[in-house]
Amino acid sequence: MFAKLFEAEIGQVLVKIDYGDEGPEVRFFFKPDGHGVSSVAITGFKDDEEGWESAEKYFETIDEDRAITIAREAIESIAGLLNKYGESQ
Repeated sequence: MFAKLFEAEIGQVLVKIDYGDEGPEVRFFFKPDGHGVSSVAITGFKDDEEGWESAEKYFETIDEDRAITIAREAIESIAGLLNKYGESQ
């Protein structure tokens, strides 16, 4: 399995294990109300076999509650930034 999709009151949350800019990552995709698709990633895994195994083990631990919590916290951070700096900047 390379992706998990969850439905929540905040909308869909897609979690995907993939190769990022610097190696394996576990990325969370979500769409805040009134905005486009956003994502945050858990990175820092080494770009080698051991790093991929670590990323896959972390990915396996992601359940609906964890995915929704991470997405909700990211949405709150985005909202805070928009409030602080304004949406038009």
